[in-house]
Amino acid sequence: MKRTKNRLLKNTSGLKKLIFSISLSVVAYIILLLLKVDVQSRIILGWDTFCLSLIVMSGILFFTTTNDELCAVVEKQDDGLKVIFMIVLVAVCFSLFGTLLLLNSKSESTFNKVFHTIVSLSPVLLSWLLLHTTFAIRYAHLYHDHNKLKTGSNIGGLDFPTKEDPDYLDFAYFSFVIGMTFQVSDVQVNSRVIRRFVLLHSLISFVFNTIIVALTINTIAGLKQ
Repeated sequence: MKRTKNRLLKNTSGLKKLIFSISLSVVAYIILLLLKVDVQSRIILGWDTFCLSLIVMSGILFFTTTNDELCAVVEKQDDGLKVIFMIVLVAVCFSLFGTLLLLNSKSESTFNKVFHTIVSLSPVLLSWLLLHTTFAIRYAHLYHDHNKLKTGSNIGGLDFPTKEDPDYLDFAYFSFVIGMTFQVSDVQVNSRVIRRFVLLHSLISFVFNTIIVALTINTIAGLKQ
C-alpha cells in the first residue's frame, strides 16, 4: 500500500500537487469560516494548510526516491521558475502579514494574544520550510538538466563530496544550508545558472531570517508585558 502511494506521488506532477494543496487550503478556510474564526486567522491558517500539504508530500518524496529514480521523477516535480517566484512572493507576504497580526495582538486578552501569537508564528515557520523545500526541488531539476548537456567535468553543475549520485535529500541538504547560513558548505557550484539561483536563494533567505528574528524579539518582549 505504501509503495502504491509513493509511486502515485512520484508520478504526480508538481502542478497537480500545487492544485491539490490549494484545494485543501480552501476547504480549511471554509471550515474555519463555519467555526466563526476571525478573517485574519482564517487566511493565515488556510495558507498554513497549503504549506503543510506541499511540505509533507515533498518530504515523502525526498525520503522514498532512490538515486536511480531521481532523474525520471525530477522532471515531473519541478514547478518551474514562475511558480517558484509566485510561492516566494506569497510566502514573504504571509510572513509579513503574520508579523503585523502579532504586533496588533498586544492590546487583546491573554487568550486571544496567545492564539494570535501561535497563528502569527506558524506562517513564517511553514513558509520558511516551504521556500527551501521548493528550492531543493529546483536544484535537483537544474542539476539533471545540466547533466543532460554532458559538458565536460562540470556535469551536473553541483559537485557533491561523494562518489554516489546525489538524491533528493542531498539537494535538500544543499538548499537548507543556504537557507540557514546564506552560503554553500561542502558542495561546489560549477554552473553559472545554479550560482545565480544560489545568490537569489541567499538573498531571500536573509529576508526570511530577519523576519524570524524580529518575530522572536517581539514575542519575548510581549511575554514580559
